[in-house]
Amino acid sequence: MKGSSPDALVLADIALVLLIGVALTPVRARLRQPAVVAEIAAGLLLGPSALGLLPGHLPDVLFPEEIRAHLSVIAHVGIALFMFAAGWELDFRALHGRGRSVLAITAASLAVPFALATALALVLLAVRPELTGAAGSPLLFALFLGIVLSMSALSVLIRIIGENRLQATPVGVIATASGAVTEVLAWCALIALLTVAQGPGTDRLALTLTRLTTYALVMLLAVRPALHAFLARQQRYDGSPLLLILVIGSGVFLSSWCTAWAGIHAVIGAFVFGLVMPRDLDPGLRHAVENPLRNTGALLVPVFFALTGLTVDITRLGLHGVLALAVFLAVAWGGKFAGAALTARALRHSWRDAATLGVLVNTKGLSEIIMLTLGRDAGFIDNRLFTALLLTALTATVLVNPLVRHLAGEPDRPGPAGPVPAQKRPALEMSEEQ
Repeated sequence: MKGSSPDALVLADIALVLLIGVALTPVRARLRQPAVVAEIAAGLLLGPSALGLLPGHLPDVLFPEEIRAHLSVIAHVGIALFMFAAGWELDFRALHGRGRSVLAITAASLAVPFALATALALVLLAVRPELTGAAGSPLLFALFLGIVLSMSALSVLIRIIGENRLQATPVGVIATASGAVTEVLAWCALIALLTVAQGPGTDRLALTLTRLTTYALVMLLAVRPALHAFLARQQRYDGSPLLLILVIGSGVFLSSWCTAWAGIHAVIGAFVFGLVMPRDLDPGLRHAVENPLRNTGALLVPVFFALTGLTVDITRLGLHGVLALAVFLAVAWGGKFAGAALTARALRHSWRDAATLGVLVNTKGLSEIIMLTLGRDAGFIDNRLFTALLLTALTATVLVNPLVRHLAGEPDRPGPAGPVPAQKRPALEMSEEQ
């Protein structure tokens, strides 16, 4: 692509990334995998792991270093919109009537893999102390490994539940609520970890905490009521949603800027803005506002995976990396499955339902990839561990849908392609089964 202007090359690269994803769609659909699997695979194909094996240094030719900064900005716009939609998707009304089951299953599905992961981190550090990364802190390394190996991705989870028509079943409701609680706790833990990693200086830490506290209070006490009032007023007329989209979109990006100013990554601000959005909107109005923002994010997020793929070289993983991948997968998958399934069984769910829950909570997605990227940027892990953990997330997600289909049975017809609207979950009002 030599001779092209930078702007033209950026556009061509975006087109290339999207077309690779389109080419993988039939394979993904045939294998009944969520879109995130194809997006991660497309990113790996464009990097040194696949395209880089051909002569001519094609990844560097197609994605020159000076162009990647422009693509990074575009990718972050997509991630911000995606994380906003993920935050808005969280609906803690799913806890209604099932609070004990949800909290117990969530606690077990987090505690078991977290404990196993932190123990594994200590063993790894005893053998290879250099694994602490640039941060150089064994404690931060162990805690970060525990967070990323114990989390779930709600957005992908909701889609798998919808595809298998489980959204109105006790298993679907409990899994959705557990995924919501898990994602919030994981992001809170990562925020705390990133804050501590900024440096031992008391003044700097106090400044970051003060900014974050101020931001949280403003979001809860000012922005949330203002959004309720503004959107309630908009529901009283049947006008164009363009004004709403512009206002909400501006809010997403301003909130992202606020968390970046506070010293935490911008995507967390987008996620928090989604959390404070009202859940009691008219379904038609919510659809008109949410869909354009979600679809814009979906259009741009593959650019993020492409940039991630350019930094990942599976061929350099080596035997130790493959062994690490196997151990990470055993800890993450085995720990979450055992914690969720055994707890569900202790709460008198059937073995089939308990096993289905154990499989569902193992869903990974973009949230974990973002966390891994933040952890690598903060110096918690190096590139080799990043590669092993990314492949762990991909493998874990690939296993979920086939196992759920086997346990829950084939759906009568294809489930909805999009997320299950929170307002349409009839099982929320069901009382908890003992």
